[in-house]
Amino acid sequence: MLTFFVTHTGIGQKFNDTLISKNSEINFAKTQKRGIKKNNIIYYVENDLQTISAYKGSKLKWQTNVISICGKPKNGNPEIRYVGYNTDKLLIVMGKHNFAEIDINNGITKLVG
Repeated sequence: MLTFFVTHTGIGQKFNDTLISKNSEINFAKTQKRGIKKNNIIYYVENDLQTISAYKGSKLKWQTNVISICGKPKNGNPEIRYVGYNTDKLLIVMGKHNFAEIDINNGITKLVG
């Protein structure tokens, strides 16, 4: 299996506070929420539904495009469907059955299945 590690830095969009969840997960089939706030960091799925940005306050910490790094899923749309927070990583579901992990400290993204 070939794994790529790529992160992007730059200017992200200003997130909408009403779309930030206090829970540890967001499932786009069940909620309009787009981000998770943990330890004063907001992990936010951008409008393209492919990019996740981490913000500390209003400053962009890191940004990663999960679909461009992991590839388009074989089934389903090339977009993030679920984000879960787990101690040191974000667990991502994209398309129908593809899974990725993102290191919360640096945005390093890898396809896990």
